[in-house]
Amino acid sequence: MIKRILCVVVLVMISATSFGQQLKCKKFKTGTFIIPGDSIVPQSTLKRSKTSQFESISAKDFMDLDITWTDDCNYVLTIKEDTPEEEISEVEKLIEEGGGLRIQMLKTVKDTMYFRAIATIKGTDYPTDGKQIKISKKY
Repeated sequence: MIKRILCVVVLVMISATSFGQQLKCKKFKTGTFIIPGDSIVPQSTLKRSKTSQFESISAKDFMDLDITWTDDCNYVLTIKEDTPEEEISEVEKLIEEGGGLRIQMLKTVKDTMYFRAIATIKGTDYPTDGKQIKISKKY
């Protein structure tokens, strides 16, 4: 009986380590990335350092953000203090009031990181899933 239980435990451990996803989050902390667009949202380009992220959709539509890493795979984006008030939309103000945009890295595959972005607006969480594709190691 003990051998049987031990055998089951060993098989479960082997399955967990063989099939478990190992995130390679450090690879995605810095560099240049794209978030593919679709019919509703255009493609955006991100340039991320360890402490900030510059996100642009076009030359006129961009945002400069601060990054606070909560651990190796999760971070929070907040609007830089020196951003002029008139450049911040009402939705962005509400997200900022809710603590910023929380990003959770869910899965990494080669040069692609799948994430969940969570905005808290007036106490309600609004999650959105997406992916970032690393196109350069340079910021």
